[in-house]
Amino acid sequence: MSISIVFAYSFYSHCWIVFPLSRPYNGSINEGRGRWLLLPAAAAGTGWSPPFPGYGGKKMTTEMIIVLCILAFMVVMLLTHALPYGVTAMMCCVAFVLTGVCDISTAFSGLSNSTTIMVATMLVVASALGKTSLVHRLRQAMNSLQGKSGILLVAAIYVITLALSQLMGQIACVSMMLLFVQTLDDDSDISPARMLFAVACINTIWTSKIPVGMGATMPGTINSFYQGMVGPEHLLGIADYFKAGIFPALAGTIYCLFAYKLIPSQKIDSSQVKEVKEQAALSKRDETIIFLVFLGVIAGFMFSNQLDSNITNILPAVGVIVLILTKVFTVNQVITTMTGDMVWMIAGMTVMSTVLGNTGVGDLIGQTVLRILGDNPSGLYVSVVFCVVTTVMTNFLSNMGTMALMCPIAAATALAGGMNVQAVVLVTAVSSWFAIAMPTGCSAAIMAFGIGNHNPFKLFKFTLPMILIMMVALIVGVNLFFPIYG
Repeated sequence: MSISIVFAYSFYSHCWIVFPLSRPYNGSINEGRGRWLLLPAAAAGTGWSPPFPGYGGKKMTTEMIIVLCILAFMVVMLLTHALPYGVTAMMCCVAFVLTGVCDISTAFSGLSNSTTIMVATMLVVASALGKTSLVHRLRQAMNSLQGKSGILLVAAIYVITLALSQLMGQIACVSMMLLFVQTLDDDSDISPARMLFAVACINTIWTSKIPVGMGATMPGTINSFYQGMVGPEHLLGIADYFKAGIFPALAGTIYCLFAYKLIPSQKIDSSQVKEVKEQAALSKRDETIIFLVFLGVIAGFMFSNQLDSNITNILPAVGVIVLILTKVFTVNQVITTMTGDMVWMIAGMTVMSTVLGNTGVGDLIGQTVLRILGDNPSGLYVSVVFCVVTTVMTNFLSNMGTMALMCPIAAATALAGGMNVQAVVLVTAVSSWFAIAMPTGCSAAIMAFGIGNHNPFKLFKFTLPMILIMMVALIVGVNLFFPIYG
């Protein structure tokens, strides 16, 4: 039996890692797990020197260092939001070409990636749904609540907010609900300031959770953050994000229904209230076409296992063509939606995940996080760590930036530890939307804190228990539907 010795330098613990193998080393760090001997870097002064500096027996190449530097730049930009996400992503793609990490066709392959095409065209279909009479009917339902009171009024406000959250962005949804809640009595338990913050919570909890409207694009968006590192079997299906998020969404909604009185009540800043423009009503013909296109696309997503993935991803594009040919949408309207910041971000993040996988940096990150977690961490422990870290980050930073940063790390860690990639990614993706404790977390939080004149610290008695309840519900739900070691 031959004995091999492998050396590696840990940049994190500043020591040389030495581990014997009972058979020739095959390049996998996992082969020697549990038999490592850590020698301090100072041992180099004794005259002993290892064969090369690296990680897990793999040499740290110049290419990997370059990728890590570009990744560090992306992390800073995503977390500070100093630049639009799409601009940051494209800058990274350009940097990959300039530094020789990859050629132009690879660096900009994200623009022709199936996920990018699916999300970009699905955004058009979803925006078309938001222009139908559904929104007008919800506004009428809101107006019918005038004069109502009690918990039924609160429940009705939440239901309407939930529905609007599937059809439009956070700012539009909260702005529309603000027009109603500002008419409530300042001296009642159901005051404008309380209901505005509760509405922001419900909006944040439910945004893109249901695979209808904008929610149909969320699984594809999450996939773009890590798909270059994994095989197609590890990508999310159309209903996976909903299954992982339904428990915390329901738990958070029930909490808001009975605990809204914990929200401080004061006068809102009416000067920041802006009128939401009423859109011109679509014809019955146009609405029918939009509904048929949307139902056709969603039906295709639901049968993705039976259909080829290429067919499934191109269905929204077919829907967009139908909308153009029937003159429901103009070409300029379609172009404006398809060239938004999110599309550029998805295209760039797809390339970043591919580069991380091809250069070995993804494996480096995964092995590093796995070492921090310890040998053979339990599924519950992994869930808790990623949930807590992501939740803290998203409340002080940006929710989309946190998701874009943490999903590749979650995928890399899951691959390194032989875990269910979907499970760890979903814990990260869902907890990225627990961004309501601080005004920096998301658009809805910014509006609620600003217009409602709320102090984050005084709101902790409401927000912290809610976030804790949702975290527990998320961990239970994910381990039920997607076992970490399933």
